[in-house]
Amino acid sequence: MLNLDLIDNLYAGLTKEQQQDLISLLFKKSKQTMSYFRRTKDISLSKLEVLADFFHMPLDYFRVGSSFRANNVNGNNNNVGNVSVNTNLMIENESLRREISGLRETLKAKEETLNTKNDLIENLKIQVKTLTINEVKQ
Repeated sequence: MLNLDLIDNLYAGLTKEQQQDLISLLFKKSKQTMSYFRRTKDISLSKLEVLADFFHMPLDYFRVGSSFRANNVNGNNNNVGNVSVNTNLMIENESLRREISGLRETLKAKEETLNTKNDLIENLKIQVKTLTINEVKQ
């Protein structure tokens, strides 16, 4: 379930220009406002991704009862927030980043192996062609 109070709090902490930018990212040229979320009590993944990207937070941050604990305070159009992320989640993320990096290196090595194999095949084709020409001459 979407944490509507958190979204309202974050939105209220934005400048008017930032609010307009967010509204245009969320609703394009529609006349919708942030009250859309309270009315529908539903959100599409694309809108949730826009919110997460705009506030530089993970998607789960906007869920009620998420593993992220946040203390957001608004004042003079400045949003101050402290976010505590589950340590296990951070460790898992780092582990997955390392795994992705390793997989990219493996993929690169396999591509190099394929290129070498293709070069060898081309060289063998040339040798076969040369041998065939030599046999015809004899």
